[in-house]
Amino acid sequence: MTKEEKNKKTGANAGLEALTLLTQLGLTMAIPIVLGAVAGHWIDGKLGTGMIFLLILLCLGIAGGIIGAYRQIMLVTKHKNR
Repeated sequence: MTKEEKNKKTGANAGLEALTLLTQLGLTMAIPIVLGAVAGHWIDGKLGTGMIFLLILLCLGIAGGIIGAYRQIMLVTKHKNR
């Protein structure tokens, strides 16, 4: 594929590509947060520890989601600059 053909990639393809990236970013952030909250709630229920593990694992899930989204954005921008 020549550089000129790559420049013609607009319209529906560009829109679908953007939608795919947006969906991937959303899932990359949401899945670790939800899994952390569910796991923390389950551990707290088993150990009877109130909400301590829920809060700890929720914070770890948020951090993991942010790191995953950052890595994904860096990968996409590096790929686009080629």
